[in-house]
Amino acid sequence: MYYLSLLLKRLLPVTTIVLSMFFLSACGTKQELKPFVPPVYPAAPEQPRFIYERSLMGSADVRELTSEEKFKAMATGVKTGEKSLIKPFDVAVREGRVYVTDTVARMVVLFDIKGKQFVEFGHRGPDALLKPVGITVSPSGEVFVVDLTAKSIHVFNKGGQFLRKFGSAEELSRPVDVAVSNDGRYAYVVDTGGVQSEFHRVIKYDAKTGEILKVIGHRASSLGGFNFPMTIAIDSKDRIYVLDSGNFRVQRFNSEGEFDLTFGKVGTRFGQFSRPKGIAVGPNDNVYVMDASFANFQIFNDKGELLMFIGQRGSDNEPGVFSLPAGIDVDEDGRIYAVDQFFSKIEVFRPYGMKQGEGYAGVAPAKE
Repeated sequence: MYYLSLLLKRLLPVTTIVLSMFFLSACGTKQELKPFVPPVYPAAPEQPRFIYERSLMGSADVRELTSEEKFKAMATGVKTGEKSLIKPFDVAVREGRVYVTDTVARMVVLFDIKGKQFVEFGHRGPDALLKPVGITVSPSGEVFVVDLTAKSIHVFNKGGQFLRKFGSAEELSRPVDVAVSNDGRYAYVVDTGGVQSEFHRVIKYDAKTGEILKVIGHRASSLGGFNFPMTIAIDSKDRIYVLDSGNFRVQRFNSEGEFDLTFGKVGTRFGQFSRPKGIAVGPNDNVYVMDASFANFQIFNDKGELLMFIGQRGSDNEPGVFSLPAGIDVDEDGRIYAVDQFFSKIEVFRPYGMKQGEGYAGVAPAKE
């Protein structure tokens, strides 16, 4: 059913366009299709800060067909060898390599934009992932993936080769996300606990040996405590941002786990949270918070002041439209990568002043 649903999501826009062209030609009318104009954020008359760039849904978005595949496609009219995301959950990006966890496919998918490669990994072998959720990439390029079912963190090299794992059912209750310090020495794992559990916390590990070094927080509504923490991110100063979803706030700690700052509260106004789901920190230390209820992400500065938001809810798969948003990340150049589970896509937004071909994930527009 998942594959059928995914196929329908892919084919519905194409089918609509084909039928529209058929009826227009049947009526004998001539109508030119308007060129696509990517939406900008915020919309006019405000000064735009970001522009929609592309969506990543499958191998066709990055990988070139082989000679054999091109021949088969030309002969049959059907492209072969294409693969797609099923139910993406989280995303992590480094130097143009976009890593996505897929909870249904039980794997990690790599979109290598510059290398024009689509790679699947983590789904084979004795250490195969059971339910990959949170993901991050260390400064050295190692990929850390949280396995919710196995209650462990799996580490791969940048090409997807398994290196090691740490964590266990004795140490973790419900691990959901991970972040790595800027020097690569420490891994911070969010343990979200459960309704009857007191283990709502962040555990600091040695990223190489897997040794527990410190436990940060406990279940509480007071400052420094957590109620269903969901995701985590680290800024350029090694300050730790934790999305404390059950308390409808973001909390910041220093690298030693000492409480520093909080912002946000429950509500439906700008700057408030209803169902916060994902968090990321950009190169300028702005904080990006995805909210599944609002179907958008809000952008704050490092003081917790709201700057703007991007996205809206909708039932059609269109640029900037979300239905079931989840993870989010920001790359070195300021591009934003936002996950939508229902549409099985990663939306990419670039800074407005940046050209399409610039940066690690830049791809020059095709010449007409």
